[in-house]
Amino acid sequence: MRTLAAASLLASLALSACKTSEALDPAAIQAKNESAVQEDVPGTTADALLPTPAALPPAGPVREGVRLQFAPVVGATVDTATPLARRLSARAAERGLVIVGKEAVPASHLLKGYFSAIAEDKETIVIFVWDVIGPDGNRLHRIQGQERVAASAENAWTIVPPQTMETIADRTIDELSRWLETHPG
Repeated sequence: MRTLAAASLLASLALSACKTSEALDPAAIQAKNESAVQEDVPGTTADALLPTPAALPPAGPVREGVRLQFAPVVGATVDTATPLARRLSARAAERGLVIVGKEAVPASHLLKGYFSAIAEDKETIVIFVWDVIGPDGNRLHRIQGQERVAASAENAWTIVPPQTMETIADRTIDELSRWLETHPG
């Protein structure tokens, strides 16, 4: 019960924080961590930590008219956002979903992600919320959940492994894909 209450509270806090300076601004990240961005991250611009369009056509069946764009996530660290962004791109391509950059054709759906990591007892809980926004700016769908890490630290983000963020990316794209099957427009 305590975990559920904490999760609800943190999800609410994450949503209220969406207009704060804690959003991962790719421009700021690139300036501070230019040497930390690895060569295999698509692009050399400040958007390197955002999911990017695939260099090759998507492997799965392309969903006609669906063009996804991701906003910088709120709450996660650069170290945890990097594997998240890479896996979102890869999983989207596997599912036949097209990701567009902000300079490309208009997106049909914008995804805004909010993350929190809290240490509780001897584990860390990563809480995530994704709002799927339509071209008119209205929220169409919400994807949310949590993943647990069997360790804790004062700064919970320091012990969240890349695999946890990759699992969140898989869950996100899989749920989005299922939702799009019943809500194509």
